[in-house]
Amino acid sequence: MKTSLLLSGAMLIALSVPAFAQNAPATDVPQAYPESSGLDVPIDDKPAEAAAPAASTGNPVLDRLNALESRIKQLETRNAELEAAAAETQTRVQKVEVRAATSVQSGPAPTFSDVAGKFTFHPRGTFQIDYGGYNSRAGGYDYSNGTDIRRARFGFDGTAFTKFKYRIEAEFVKGSVNLLDAYLTYAINPKWSVTVGQQKAPYGLEANSTDALNSFLERGMANNAFGAIGAERRVGVQLNYASDHVYAGLGAFGSGETVGRSTAATGATPDEGYGANARIVWEPIVDTDKLVHLGVSAFRATNFDGNTVVLRDRPNTRVDGGYIESASISGTNPATGPSTGAKNATFVGAEAAFVKGPFSVQGEYSHLSVDRFGVDPTVNFDGFYVFGSWFLTGESRTFKGGVVDRLKPFNDFNPSAGHWGAIELLARYDQLDLTDHDLSSLKKKATSWTGGASWYLNPNTKLLLNYIRFKGTNSPLVVAPPSLNGTTAKGEALQTRLQFDF
Repeated sequence: MKTSLLLSGAMLIALSVPAFAQNAPATDVPQAYPESSGLDVPIDDKPAEAAAPAASTGNPVLDRLNALESRIKQLETRNAELEAAAAETQTRVQKVEVRAATSVQSGPAPTFSDVAGKFTFHPRGTFQIDYGGYNSRAGGYDYSNGTDIRRARFGFDGTAFTKFKYRIEAEFVKGSVNLLDAYLTYAINPKWSVTVGQQKAPYGLEANSTDALNSFLERGMANNAFGAIGAERRVGVQLNYASDHVYAGLGAFGSGETVGRSTAATGATPDEGYGANARIVWEPIVDTDKLVHLGVSAFRATNFDGNTVVLRDRPNTRVDGGYIESASISGTNPATGPSTGAKNATFVGAEAAFVKGPFSVQGEYSHLSVDRFGVDPTVNFDGFYVFGSWFLTGESRTFKGGVVDRLKPFNDFNPSAGHWGAIELLARYDQLDLTDHDLSSLKKKATSWTGGASWYLNPNTKLLLNYIRFKGTNSPLVVAPPSLNGTTAKGEALQTRLQFDF
């Protein structure tokens, strides 16, 4: 019986051991990858060396069992080697992912990022090169024809620790460099965020849109004149809300970063001015070629330097520096005498835009009241603009986050393929009324008509042409004596711009 069992066991082992004894198929050794890929060390894929065979015992069954045990140890060793190689490969793949993630492209400028996307860095910039030619029709003013670097901006923005966003950007204009943006934003949740630093205060549609994306060479005259009093870029804190159809901002602000400070020599500069700003936008219809945009904004500003407020703007052109209209509420500094002049200013404004396919209409109304010290009555000023736009090539103006968004042509400029970009025609009426008979008996009103054509070569490059016909009553552009030049300045300008931004 024992002999039968031993013979049966020996037969089973003899049948099974050859199957285990087969060596794993050899694989070719991979070539080293280029060093730039991060996979520059080849995997050692040589077969595991066979274990030294056990000495023969003379017993066939025992010798077979020893050989089987040796092969099992050999396979275990090989399995450990393959696991180590797999772990090394995973590490190399992660290195490649990191290198790929640090050069993610977004438009013409790269966005650098860590593999997890918690930290990003994106350079940004704008340059605008203008040429303007003028013709004086009344008033005697000699306009300056020529070229101008309207804006040259460079900065960067990005994210940190996923929920923080930052931006730092400076601007070169008229031979001087100023800080535009320097702020940090924290995303409380997908709809609410808070921003601290120098930033755009909530104020109107054109003012809160990026200058590079507005339709004309310059914003409406009232937007510029009133915004300089209590809006534009200021140091402060702002709470923002954004949903699919509603956008709102509320903030408290001081002055811009260029605010002057008192010195021991004079002691004449007052404390920094301050105020509060708010804006809310409702867009009940938002589609690829349809939009209804409605909004209101307001601010309250006080503590003006020298209790003086100056309202003025140029006639929708900047190559020449002359102001088409100007009004001043002057006072004395409390440190040098009784308080007079401007005490505080209150602004309210309304905005609207409608887009239907290639056609759009946009407009804003602005009203500013300036309270004065003592018994001097409050003075009031207003202004508005309205314009229409038509894309000959069929594109539609787009909005995002309650402001104007980048226009993307159906076909970027590429003559070899028969593509010429997008062409837009525009017409605008603009008015700034600084007349208030409690301040001056003179009528002070500026108006302008602008016809424009814009050629979008691609989303980041465009050429603009504006023809502007303007008039100002009792304007600073009227050259004395009035008996020869009247009281009204009239002129026209033809101005072009080449712009690239990223």
